[in-house]
Amino acid sequence: MIAYLESLARLPGVEFVMLISHDGVPIAHAGGTEESAREESLAALAASWLNDVTQAVAPLGWHAPERVCLRAARGTLVMRRSESACLVVRLGREAAPEDVRLSMDGTLARIERARHGRTHAPLAPGAPSAALVTAQESEPAGPIPYRNDAPLVEEQLRPAPGRPPGT
Repeated sequence: MIAYLESLARLPGVEFVMLISHDGVPIAHAGGTEESAREESLAALAASWLNDVTQAVAPLGWHAPERVCLRAARGTLVMRRSESACLVVRLGREAAPEDVRLSMDGTLARIERARHGRTHAPLAPGAPSAALVTAQESEPAGPIPYRNDAPLVEEQLRPAPGRPPGT
């Protein structure tokens, strides 16, 4: 995972890259200094800010924002959210958030693939994974259940003696 972050940290204009959980716990980082106190405070601040923006903006649209930029005098903070983590990139003054958009998407996609690859690994070669099988078996029923084995209602009704059907 750190190798994915380091490839992003080598881009021109990128000062610091960090992967954090949705509640602000740092998972991994690359670039910049090795000060853990600043790393933890940046992770907490970024996660808090992203959650506040999400709560404010999500009711206005269909989905919560996945990518957020905060431009300041000394640089830019760009965040990209996925289902399991957030990628935080600190850019210098000379870099634009658009310069790292595709790189951030690719890095986050590789991290998600690596995460899903471990959790859904097949038990035997050629066998479906246990998590995938249980997910298919535990699939909830649709809003209108469908059963092939249930007889139609009309087939169970018998007409009253001496009366034609349908009257």
